[in-house]
Amino acid sequence: MKYKNIYSAIHNFGHSFTSLMNYVDSDYVIDELGKIHSKGYDIEVDWLTSKFSPTQMATPRINKSIGYWGDTLKKHLSSHNVQLEKLTTVKFIWPSGQRKYMYATDDRGKEYKIYVNEIK
Repeated sequence: MKYKNIYSAIHNFGHSFTSLMNYVDSDYVIDELGKIHSKGYDIEVDWLTSKFSPTQMATPRINKSIGYWGDTLKKHLSSHNVQLEKLTTVKFIWPSGQRKYMYATDDRGKEYKIYVNEIK
């Protein structure tokens, strides 16, 4: 396990989730998330529980995508030499009016935050 690889692992995962690779049921998931975000909602995906917030805005496409990406998380982290069991939090967060990012905490209490698919 290499703790220093957590940043790159969560960045790559979040980047893929918010990219045009995330195409489900004839549409891009990021377009759907963007519509929710433009209405002033904070968006959060808890990857350890596969929970989406705001729950009332979850669509079958979003839930299906979260299920798919959540199922690949452990393998993705492992490819970066990061053990999922060492992470206590793994989230995608897109606050209203702000930039989207991935956030994680490890079993030592260290926090990791890295922006994804954003231009400064």
